[in-house]
Amino acid sequence: MDRAKWDSLADNFETEACDIAREETHDLLGRFVRAARPLPDEAVLVDLGCGLGSFIKKYQSLFARIVAMEFAPRIIARAKKRCANVSNVTWLTMDIPQAARAVGTVADLTVCMNVITQPGAKKRDAMWAAVAEVTKPGGFALLVVPSLESELMVARVLKHGGEEAPAPMKGGLVRHGDAIQKHFERDEFGGVLGAHGFAPLRIERIYYPWAKEGMRKPRFHPGKGPWDWICLARRSNACRPERIRTAA
Repeated sequence: MDRAKWDSLADNFETEACDIAREETHDLLGRFVRAARPLPDEAVLVDLGCGLGSFIKKYQSLFARIVAMEFAPRIIARAKKRCANVSNVTWLTMDIPQAARAVGTVADLTVCMNVITQPGAKKRDAMWAAVAEVTKPGGFALLVVPSLESELMVARVLKHGGEEAPAPMKGGLVRHGDAIQKHFERDEFGGVLGAHGFAPLRIERIYYPWAKEGMRKPRFHPGKGPWDWICLARRSNACRPERIRTAA
């Protein structure tokens, strides 16, 4: 989604976008954050694609310094207001590869949730590389991506109820309205992280409400609901650290 279109969602972000830090239903995110064991007196958090700052509001006390990036000016303006009581944040209005160059390799934990969804593989690859660039060797990345398996499950539920859902396109691309997003299979997700110097430690389902799919919970469906994939990964110590720069 281009900057202008994403920025236009600022006033209705809560209903138009998936904010997994606010909407997850089983507190899995907190368990993953604690597994990274950030040291509150020294840990640095870099949130690539911070949206309205929901993750920062929840977990800011675990970090000595936070860098938050969002490329839509109106959305980051709302994030600043929502996080007005958080004093240790540097806010950047830029895209992810640009932010990585500005920030440098400083993150003990890099967060990037439902951001790397562009249909173009080249753009996605630049974003994965940026996640690696900001994460210290031995540091952690906490990532969330849309699940292709969940998308297929929702399609089966709709078909059971007599509705049809558009089939995913080649390469895990899914159309919702006028937007096309990349969805990932579980093994594919782990493979992409490995290719960018990360060792996946845990990959699990992180559930969100059926309402985000425009549906009520089906009575005949025994599962917990639709999900994204969440992964805690560790950057290899063998990766050469980038020159550390000070955020603007």
